[in-house]
Amino acid sequence: MRSGSATWVLATACLLACGCTTVAGLDRPYHLQPDAGAGGAGGAGGAGGSPPADARCDVEAGAGCVYDRCGAVPDSAPAGVYTIDPDGTGPAEPLQVHCGEPADGGRWALVYNSVGEEDGPTLEFWKILYADRLSPKGEPSLDSNHYQPGLYMAGREYRDEIEDIRGTVAEVLRATAEGIAPETMQLLAPVRVAGGEDNLFNWQFGTGWSSPDLDGDTKGDGNCATAYAGVTQHYGHCFVYNLGADADENADDPILDHGWGPHLETEVATSYGLSNDGSGYTRVNRIARWTRW
Repeated sequence: MRSGSATWVLATACLLACGCTTVAGLDRPYHLQPDAGAGGAGGAGGAGGSPPADARCDVEAGAGCVYDRCGAVPDSAPAGVYTIDPDGTGPAEPLQVHCGEPADGGRWALVYNSVGEEDGPTLEFWKILYADRLSPKGEPSLDSNHYQPGLYMAGREYRDEIEDIRGTVAEVLRATAEGIAPETMQLLAPVRVAGGEDNLFNWQFGTGWSSPDLDGDTKGDGNCATAYAGVTQHYGHCFVYNLGADADENADDPILDHGWGPHLETEVATSYGLSNDGSGYTRVNRIARWTRW
């Protein structure tokens, strides 16, 4: 049993008191978050000190609860941060995850989110080294840069969406995988379901993963991550979209676009009805990857 065993004992009483075991869509009961705070915020699982003795698992708001997936969060609860424990009472610690609105057969969990911003903060955020490949980074929100790699272990369905500089959002890829190899970050048995033409599936999902200190892409004469501002992500040869770099830039002026990230090949942006800034690799407001299982 993991740490916080006293809280897990309290969880049994919580389940009986709030009827959590009867919530539709769960394949196991959800329970109080270990060391959860009494209140929580924005539908979150809660954070802080131990809950009071009369703490209850709030079925409607999700406060104080741990779910096995975003799809188990009640439809009446808002989108926001929830505590997700994909392996139940297994060895992995629960994850703080942004769960979207109920849609398309269930909620999706946010794997990563790259937000456009000038002067380089986005570029710096995505310079994730190999040793940190499984460490979450940033706040789980659509308004900030975020990386939650623990979801790759559980994820089986994926979709990538891009918001252009005018605020239009398009789903550009839907795919499946059977997990991920944590040593290489290679997605296992990737299959394209929809979208992803123009090499987007092969270069952003179905091939390697590169960081400034790991060359896992298919580029034969270098590392795509180091070639484009040191930005880590799944790369082919090299990218259709990048979480924080512009392919129009060159070695003599690596911050030609004022450090903005992320970018999308303009031809691909046009094919999905997204606007562009007139360059070959257009700025976009946001690139996000979602998963569910």
